[in-house]
Amino acid sequence: MLKSSSIITAAAFLIFIAAAGQSAPAQTKIVDAGASWVVAEPTTLSNLTIAEGAEVKAADGHILTLTVDGVEKDLKPGTYEGKIVITPAEENLVQFGMGGGMGSTTTHHFRQAVYLDASGVEKTKSVLAAAGDFDVSGSEIDGLNIRSEGENFNGVYAADGTFTLKDAKLHFVGPGGNDFAGWGAGIMSSGKNTTLIVDKADVYTRGVVRTTMVADKGSNLIVKNSHIEAKEGVQPADYQSNTTPGKMRDVPWMLGLAGNCRATNLLGDNTIATYINSYIAAEGWGVLSVDSSTNTKLTVINSKVEITGQSGYGTYSIGNAHNAFYGSTVTVPDYGAIVTGGNVLFGASTPETVARLNNDLKLGLTSAELAAIKPTQTIVNSRRFGVMIWGQGGAAVNTVKIMDGTVFNTDEAIIVDRGASATIDVDGTKGAQLNSKNGIILQLMDLDKAPGVRANGLNLTTGVYKDPALPTAKIAGFDLTATHNSDVVATFSNIALNGDFYNGITSSSTGGGMPGGPPGAGAPGGGMPGPGVAPGGSMPGGMPSGGAPGGGMPGPSGGQASGAAGKNLILKFENSAVAGVITASVARHAKDTLTSADYKLVSEVKNTPGAAVNNGVVVALDHSTWTVTGASYLTSLSIGDGSRIVAPQGRTATLTVDGVSTPIGIGDYKGAIVVNVQ
Repeated sequence: MLKSSSIITAAAFLIFIAAAGQSAPAQTKIVDAGASWVVAEPTTLSNLTIAEGAEVKAADGHILTLTVDGVEKDLKPGTYEGKIVITPAEENLVQFGMGGGMGSTTTHHFRQAVYLDASGVEKTKSVLAAAGDFDVSGSEIDGLNIRSEGENFNGVYAADGTFTLKDAKLHFVGPGGNDFAGWGAGIMSSGKNTTLIVDKADVYTRGVVRTTMVADKGSNLIVKNSHIEAKEGVQPADYQSNTTPGKMRDVPWMLGLAGNCRATNLLGDNTIATYINSYIAAEGWGVLSVDSSTNTKLTVINSKVEITGQSGYGTYSIGNAHNAFYGSTVTVPDYGAIVTGGNVLFGASTPETVARLNNDLKLGLTSAELAAIKPTQTIVNSRRFGVMIWGQGGAAVNTVKIMDGTVFNTDEAIIVDRGASATIDVDGTKGAQLNSKNGIILQLMDLDKAPGVRANGLNLTTGVYKDPALPTAKIAGFDLTATHNSDVVATFSNIALNGDFYNGITSSSTGGGMPGGPPGAGAPGGGMPGPGVAPGGSMPGGMPSGGAPGGGMPGPSGGQASGAAGKNLILKFENSAVAGVITASVARHAKDTLTSADYKLVSEVKNTPGAAVNNGVVVALDHSTWTVTGASYLTSLSIGDGSRIVAPQGRTATLTVDGVSTPIGIGDYKGAIVVNVQ
């Protein structure tokens, strides 16, 4: 009856069970201590008492869910009154395992209000008593109202087919089970044949790892015109912060963050998630997360992304993920984006761009919907940093692109790079702005992470990071004037910049892989292995796993074959004006030893400009002007046609190369270069 007609309303379901004699008005059930009650059919009661020591269970292959007045609750000893429904549904068994030495596979027993597959609403796997009154017309499901006060209960689980959820309301209070698997999420899509469109939804969760939206296993999740918000919960008293996928229930402190609930998560290979005209918020940790995945696409169009609490990021990119913001506003206390083996882009929602995205991402937007998307610029507001880059996450290069009229407003550095290779492209042709209150545009620094932290169940509260000892030892054979694959290469074109650029790297073992573990310690599937990287990628919260401490990747100058390598900052200015200091530096934390209590000091350093040791600074000016405002220590300088170096009004710029005063003019200079002002 219900396979082809499994698309039914909750009201029809209740009529069905009443007609089958499976409910009785004002029925009371008492399960005494030592007794066992097997619930084989949906059962409706008005009073239920379960004594301590009593057992209430389902038949084999099924799992029970209790609702009281339509609200899902934990089925445990106690007394319940109201409209009580106990539903035995077929188990939805979801396998979770990171592999690569992460431990054995775990089977999660999912329960969900609505289970969708190619045939529609699958009644046998759904708890329709928790779904409210809703209507179904073809593949459109209207008016879901799902409330949960128990643990690990999912709202909607779409396993196959194409569906549209309209005007869904979800209100979940209580902890989730595993946000790496979507266990306990509000709405979840899974499977490469699944497209789930969520329109005009109101989704609220409050609880540890109680995610609002999850896309997994190659599915396509499209969320539009919706309000999505996640609040944090209270950890069990015996919980210890750790980095084991599936067991981790808060953000690792070495990211410089706090919090215990990511608002959304994007998982699996080739999965797509798009948010349009929506509000997406988390109280802490992060709003738009990507984890345990490769080659995903996360796109945000004309939406507001916000951390409502004291700590968190806007988005996380790992495993060659492509995270893009078009016409959206990101408001965060810590990082607009974190990149570790991924790609982020900030641009405008022009009609041409949105039309392209509609086609490429298979969004299915109508001509009317496309016309209603107002062309808007992206704005990133952060009380700390705009973008933080760290680790390779299994990929060879991290990329950051800022374009169109995007505006970054930060209290600290626009971009902070913690020892990772990266390619940065800022195009100001259409008015992009980088506004930093502390006057730093780009900061390179050592990776301030407690050593040995991998997905091995380490108690993170015991981790300690120490600043490298000074003076820094020079690495033999590292070319301070060349470009290596392991370097940070940043191009700024058609833009006016007011701010400083620092390379505070002492030495780097991140040219090919992240330090911190034996080869192969990483989890396959989290990121694409790159040269010199042990296969691996994703760790909890988007943390890169511990690859072999391999050396730099071969570059134009040969790079370093193994062991530690330096890291140069390669800066290219094209048709631009920059006013500030550009220099090698010694970068130190306020404290030379950091523990979990000092998480807010992660990424925070103070610079002392000085001659490069393993941290070359290579500057090329192409039809650009550099107004130098203080002593700048470089290793290579190219002043191209139409370019010049000047000082602020009333001062004079000076240049020395290897200690020799040199006139400033068109040409190439290499060596110990100091550009200063008198």
